[in-house]
Amino acid sequence: MKIHPSIKRFLAYAKPYRWAVAGATLAGILKFNIPVVFPLVLKEIVDHLVSAPAVDFAKINKLMLSVLALYVVWYFASYFRSFWADRTSQRMTFDIRYDLYMHLQGMSLDFYEKRRVGSVTSRLLADISIAQNFIGAAVTNTIMDLTTLAFIAVILFFQNWQLAIVALSIIPIYAVLNSRFQRRIKRTSQLAQEKMETISADVHERLGALPVIQSFTREKTEEKRFFHATRDYLEFLLANVRNNALALSIIGFLTLIAPVMVVWYGVLQVGTGALTPGGLVAFYAYLGMLYTPLNRLTELNIMVANSRSAIERIFEIFDTAPSLDTSRSTAEPEKVEGRVTFEHVQFGYDKHRPLLSDISLDIAPGMTVALIGRSGSGKTTLAKLIPRFYDVTSGKILIDGIDSRDLSLRALRRHIAFVLQEPVLFSGTVAENLRYGRKLASNEDIVKAAQQAHAHEFIMNLPDGYDTLIGERGITLSGGQKQRMALARAFLKDAPILILDEATSALDSESENAIRKACIELMRGRTTFVIAHRLSTIKSADLIAVLDRGRIVQLGNHAQLIQDTNGLYRSLYLEQYAPEVHVPSTQQAPATTH
Repeated sequence: MKIHPSIKRFLAYAKPYRWAVAGATLAGILKFNIPVVFPLVLKEIVDHLVSAPAVDFAKINKLMLSVLALYVVWYFASYFRSFWADRTSQRMTFDIRYDLYMHLQGMSLDFYEKRRVGSVTSRLLADISIAQNFIGAAVTNTIMDLTTLAFIAVILFFQNWQLAIVALSIIPIYAVLNSRFQRRIKRTSQLAQEKMETISADVHERLGALPVIQSFTREKTEEKRFFHATRDYLEFLLANVRNNALALSIIGFLTLIAPVMVVWYGVLQVGTGALTPGGLVAFYAYLGMLYTPLNRLTELNIMVANSRSAIERIFEIFDTAPSLDTSRSTAEPEKVEGRVTFEHVQFGYDKHRPLLSDISLDIAPGMTVALIGRSGSGKTTLAKLIPRFYDVTSGKILIDGIDSRDLSLRALRRHIAFVLQEPVLFSGTVAENLRYGRKLASNEDIVKAAQQAHAHEFIMNLPDGYDTLIGERGITLSGGQKQRMALARAFLKDAPILILDEATSALDSESENAIRKACIELMRGRTTFVIAHRLSTIKSADLIAVLDRGRIVQLGNHAQLIQDTNGLYRSLYLEQYAPEVHVPSTQQAPATTH
């Protein structure tokens, strides 16, 4: 029987537990083959009762005690078969889920930009749970049931080959029907899993945006959306239920009529003297043992059909490689001074449509560089190239003179702190979130970082201080409080390169002033890249790079750039501060291209 490649890869996870699998299989063979002895004993007893003038109780007692002894062995075989099989199933599920999570952790950002978080979560949790149903059965039951079938078939042929042919005549029909139903069940199962992935992504997205839904009173719209999606999912499940029921009922029908045919033909043989009554009784008893594993194989076939699409979807993620090439990324410098050099950098998600073109900058350690420009000019994209969230299309970025692609990602990112416009916090305590900046930070270090970020005061006013639970994504905190916690994490990390992406945007003036003070303290002695729309926040930058359509069109400090009457910087500045700005025009303007 040809095994599908995805099934084969999935079963490869059983290799570390091969001895447990072998033990479970052997125990299963004993479990299902020990009862095979009883019909032979029954045949002896029936024939003895029919033909013997007097009952030999000593003989019968000996036979029954032997059977009871075998059933004691059956008890232990049954226990170890279930224990080893289920233990292997749970361990394999753990291994594959852990490996998939590690793989997802290493995926580049573009992977998540093309997929919704809820759909990825569905693969990690729901699909692996579906596949888990297949593991225990496939690893041991297939061998166990096939062995039992073969063993009983041999016994039947030895008992009476004509009756054996009648009994086994349904197997070719069984094989054809199983193959047909497996294709149907796999298809409906795949559609159901794809629909559940969509529902999971929608629910994740909608529940995260519940304030928006409620503020626009769109609850009824979302209820209808969820109803229609889950109804479609229900239709796929019901189609699967119909196919499952049809497959099981047809196979059940075949295994019911086969014994009728066997008994019918067997009675004729007893009448002609070709078969003893005990032989017919034993043969009939074996039929149950023959068709039970056959029915289990049908159920396994259905389980494989349901699981195979889930397994294929799991390995589709495994087969998606990160877009970053880390084959040469081996250097791990212990210390980084913080010089960042861009040499003719070009970048684009599509190589034929660059977002950044010919970016060249040389930033000395400790300098503060502001990246400004209209929305979509490439500021944030340029900053994300520094920690290699994306790789340059051409050119290179050097860190202390070393191509960033030669540095291991762990070493590179260890020396860079990133403060986002929308800080990301996790459910847990304040201290746990701050310690994300440095895992082994002491309580004293955490308090010091919070003080530097002007966060200590509001933290101490929380119900449990640093042990306060802040909810998912820090829902119990204000925007300014979240941002100060993000800055405290950056203080804890103490990296020589700092990227501030709109760190003071959309905040009230009190929060903005506190955060600006914290930013000034954090920037001291670090190579800093500041992305800001509010030009008032970057006047003191050592260097301002003005971007337009992915190119640096101006380079200089505020005093120089504001003098260029035709420059984009002056235009942007006047748009924000036209009514209140007086710009002297005595200084010579710098060049407007780079």
